[in-house]
Amino acid sequence: MAQQPIPNKVTLAMSTTPTQQKIRNKLITAKKWAEMVKPGDWINRGGPGSDTTVTMEALAARFGSGPGDLNNIEIWNQAITLGHGFLAAADLEAKYHVVHEAFLLGPLRNLAQKKGYKGLDWKHWGWAMGMDAEYARFYRKDKTKRAMDWGVQSCAVPEAGYVNASYGANNFMITAKSCKKFVCEIRDDYAWCEAGRCMYLPIDDVDYFIEVDTSQEKYQWGYLAEKAIKPRDVETAIANNILSIMRDGDCIQVGIGALPTAVVIALRDSNLRHIGIHSEMIGEYAFTLTEAGVADNSRKTIDRGRCGWAYIMPVDTPRYYEWLHRNPYFAGYDIGYTNNILTLSRIDNMVAVNNFAQIDLRGHDAASNVGGRPISSAGGQFSFILGTAMARGGRAIIAATARDAKGRSRIVPTLDPGSTVDVPDWLVTWVCTEYGIVNIQGCTDAEKARKLISIAHPDDREWLEKEAVENERLKLKTNHWMFKAAPDRRFPTPEEQKDRKYGYMDVEVRPGQIAKEND
Repeated sequence: MAQQPIPNKVTLAMSTTPTQQKIRNKLITAKKWAEMVKPGDWINRGGPGSDTTVTMEALAARFGSGPGDLNNIEIWNQAITLGHGFLAAADLEAKYHVVHEAFLLGPLRNLAQKKGYKGLDWKHWGWAMGMDAEYARFYRKDKTKRAMDWGVQSCAVPEAGYVNASYGANNFMITAKSCKKFVCEIRDDYAWCEAGRCMYLPIDDVDYFIEVDTSQEKYQWGYLAEKAIKPRDVETAIANNILSIMRDGDCIQVGIGALPTAVVIALRDSNLRHIGIHSEMIGEYAFTLTEAGVADNSRKTIDRGRCGWAYIMPVDTPRYYEWLHRNPYFAGYDIGYTNNILTLSRIDNMVAVNNFAQIDLRGHDAASNVGGRPISSAGGQFSFILGTAMARGGRAIIAATARDAKGRSRIVPTLDPGSTVDVPDWLVTWVCTEYGIVNIQGCTDAEKARKLISIAHPDDREWLEKEAVENERLKLKTNHWMFKAAPDRRFPTPEEQKDRKYGYMDVEVRPGQIAKEND
């Protein structure tokens, strides 16, 4: 479904300032850019929100094996939604290109699984540390020796000598600083977003600009009526279990989809107030909670009064533009800030909600790959679980329905062979299904198994109990006398832990020494 136009949006053609003239001097067409690409080039498209379209369309038009055609093209993505269709349509068998995708989203997954697209090369990857690793690999001080031949990113209409990374602040600067040539697709439907950090880039650091005709549906974000998402009863039950351990003044992180929407609706309709928001991804949930008077960021211990975020998928472009354009209530940051474990450890009462796909009785969390089948990637889950657990009063929650879409238990004796472990068992804390919420932090294997079985589907509990005790690889003492002698296991309540923080993480943060002029 096409997006509705944004009223009164500013285009480059309407401006006549010297700065805008300087930008126009760098303007080229997508076709002209594609003509500069050489066989064997590496192209970095960055992360979500920076999705590029016209460059990919022009690039795909040159794929082939003849003289002057492009082949051996390698494209690097992190959670990109737009543009894959152009590549797949031109080269379904991937004879001339490959896409290295670090966080698999629906559009690319569907192309690979349903259309037979063979260009996907998935890798297990997590946001902040993943970007640090890529930067370390691709960056060179000598620009001509950088690993990436091209960086291509979307941006808002530049102003005052600067490019605004807009919805893709997360990886924008890393992409710009790890390529030989940097290209920006200018989108007039992108808001001028306020920083944070790493939002503005001097136009002198951009080699070429390409304007996108956002009136054409093929270049638009697909419309999703987020406010119209109706959670199922099972997701509402999960949300209510999550709310049972929340308090006034908590700072939350949620994503997009039915379960996060259920959490937002439950929050909206609750008596909780002064909620803060700090997230890698931000969207309708922040608007809804602010409009309802639930979120105001007034009690955050960092970035007080502002929603901190790293990227946006503008699936309702006019509404996102209305909320984000020059609004200081929102602060866009690079992913190395929002998902940094040390940043998260400084946010008192941080509550992070992430999905799991499968968890075993010892608490190993598989979210990105089950049985060797890529689902997404670790993303920010590891960082948010560990960083939130380190925060004073923090609660890191992984949540899912007790059974998957095929009716199989998500809580299993052991993970399916080939699964990845996104968070090791000893770092997992709160686990939630529609049947309850439990904390397995600091528990023995037997205690973890008992707690996890208690929130499994009732029809799966007998089987899980039997496996826990009789499985030769497990031999867990779930029926031991110790559970009768101390059934509550002396476990602290969330209220009792509200002032708790890992002792060794009580770090004093102070400004660094001012650099000398001759450094």
